[in-house]
Amino acid sequence: MTLSQEGFKYVIQKQERQKICFGSGCPRDTSKKNMTPFMRYYTLEDHPSVTPNSYDVLKSFKTIITKPCSHSISKRGYSGIARFGKKVEVKDIYPSPLDYNTSIFPKLIHKSKYPFDSSSKRQTFVDNTTPGPGMYVSIKRKGPTLKHSFGGRVKMNLGVNLKCCNRNTDICKICGTKPLGDYWHLKNEIFLCRPCMIKEYKKETKFKQKELEQFRKIRDCSIMHQHETTTAKIWLMHPRRAVQWIHKEAYLSTYFNE
Repeated sequence: MTLSQEGFKYVIQKQERQKICFGSGCPRDTSKKNMTPFMRYYTLEDHPSVTPNSYDVLKSFKTIITKPCSHSISKRGYSGIARFGKKVEVKDIYPSPLDYNTSIFPKLIHKSKYPFDSSSKRQTFVDNTTPGPGMYVSIKRKGPTLKHSFGGRVKMNLGVNLKCCNRNTDICKICGTKPLGDYWHLKNEIFLCRPCMIKEYKKETKFKQKELEQFRKIRDCSIMHQHETTTAKIWLMHPRRAVQWIHKEAYLSTYFNE
């Protein structure tokens, strides 16, 4: 017993513990995880032996009868977005495989008198005589070959070697006469005139084919200028024309081998 400031006597009594907590006297299972209060209410709380093939789903579903809800439930289901229409049964109108046989033989077709039902004359294709790619050897443009001297002056390979001297003493190896016009030489030691060279290509009396291929064509300078036993030159044609003639001959020699 205690006294207040005004001298009033009162007794402090200890309050009893209430049975209802949070507005409900039902026992709650707080050990379940990942479950909502609605799920905990309508599922069994005690699972003595939850093992494969031992949990009765139907029994858990029928707990709504043993644990009725506080409010009434419609027999037609929940309202709102609930669907009350009957389920439409979908039936396939197509037969399943192997339930029918397709016709193996085609129907009789009327044969036409003319092919493609047309008796008009057909245009024949014109054959192209031009060969296709890869069927011919393309002609490459040729040009005069050049001699390089590792940074020095570049010289053009002449079609015919030009021998400039005040007196020509070359004599044919076979006939022993002085050659006229163009003739052939081997290392400026052996000389053959044109008639003897043609005979040797046919008969091969003194030289064989491989040896004749090593000969080079040579020409005396008397066709362009004269020396008259001196080192001076008397031009028989203009020097510029002579240079053009040599360049043209060097270009044509790449296409013709003599």
